[in-house]
Amino acid sequence: MSQPRPLVDRSIVVRLLKLQLVLTLGVTLAGMLAGLWAGFSAGMGGVIALAGSGYFALQAFRHAGATSASHIVRSFFKGEAGRFVLTAALFAVVFAAVKSVQAVWLLTGFILVHLVGAWGILLAGTTGTKK
Repeated sequence: MSQPRPLVDRSIVVRLLKLQLVLTLGVTLAGMLAGLWAGFSAGMGGVIALAGSGYFALQAFRHAGATSASHIVRSFFKGEAGRFVLTAALFAVVFAAVKSVQAVWLLTGFILVHLVGAWGILLAGTTGTKK
């Protein structure tokens, strides 16, 4: 009996998450040039984006068998909703708990790392399906 072919290629997601991690480190170091708290703030923004992307990836790609298309769609919705809630909660925690946070650097780190995930799929030149 053969295994069902996956509808999605997880390797693209893994590469994007690795790229987001590298960019988080890079934006942290770049922020450090402007000051210690600028770097920490940029890094926290990157981590918030990375955490949301990681949660989405875990939820969205749980069901990969060819017979589970409806599960995949539900998992995508669940992953996106969870990413939104997790992102909002992490921003709230940072703003409440970190008194020295620099909002501009926090948002810059978040936006840059988040955009890598959003644009990465478009730039990959693939829909994520295996042929």
